[in-house]
Order: sequence, then structure tokens, then C-alpha cells
Amino acid sequence: MEIKKVVWAAMLAALSIVIDFTFNMIIPVQTMGTPYYAIPIIIAAIFLGPKYSIMIAFLGDLVTVLITPGVTFLPLFALASIMWGVIPGLLLKNNKKFINILLVVLITHLAVTSINSLALFVHYHKSVTGLMVDLPLRLGLIIPNTLIISMLVEAVLTPVDSRITFIDKAIN
Repeated sequence: MEIKKVVWAAMLAALSIVIDFTFNMIIPVQTMGTPYYAIPIIIAAIFLGPKYSIMIAFLGDLVTVLITPGVTFLPLFALASIMWGVIPGLLLKNNKKFINILLVVLITHLAVTSINSLALFVHYHKSVTGLMVDLPLRLGLIIPNTLIISMLVEAVLTPVDSRITFIDKAIN
């Protein structure tokens, strides 16, 4: 069973890296946030638990930094990525209804935006005034991003959950 979890974690980590790398290449400096890399992390949090999703988030962030030109590892941004694994992992264990996913993704997105604001202040020495100028835009993007992430997570969960149940029944 542990090998199966490690394989799932590796696949989800790779998917998260590809998504994050792709968005980093399309939008070179993502100060406005398109956290679609979080979808595999949330799925890992639900199916594998917070332990695996934290590892996936950290490794995904680290590998993305290593392979993306001009991007450096910044610990507070890594903490924001890790939050995508921690919060859904704790709040969505057995609650896979769309409304629950939507609320947890919204809560997580707000927490991540707060950490990212702190990261912009600390790592880029952005002034509080500068943060306040782009904060409305970043907060405004939370609603569409939350809806898109929630719909994609729910769309993946339904068939994957039924396949896992089928495979578990076949093995046992």
C-alpha cells in the first residue's frame, strides 16, 4: 500500500511541476497568482493525506525553481505552496462534496494570498503601499481561481475515487 502511495505522490508531484513550470513560462513573474499547480497537491491531500501533499508541494516548488530560468527559491513562497497541501489535507479527508471543496479552496486561497503578501514584503522588499495597490487585483482573482480549481479538483476526484474503490475491491 505504501508503494502505491509513493507512486501516486510521484505522479502528482510531476503534474504539479509541469503545471507550475508552464505558467511560469507563460507569465514570467507571477505576482498576481495562478495557483493551478495546487490542483495535484489538493488531490494528494485528499487521497494520500497531508504528509504526502506537504512533500509534493515542497518538492514541486523546489524542482520548479531549479528548472525555471530566472526563478530563485524563496522560503515564504514555498510555505504558501505547502499550505495548499496542509489545509485541504486536514479539512477534506472524507468530505468530497463540491461545496466543501469550494469552501476549503477559498479558505486556503485566502491563507496563501496572505502568506504571498508577506513573501512579497520580505523577499522583494515591496512596500506596504505597493502591496495595497495590487492587493485588490490579487483578491479579485481569488474568486475565479477558486471556482476553476474547485471544479477541476471535483472533476478529477469523482472518476479517480471510483477507480481506486474498484481497484481496492479487486485486490482485497
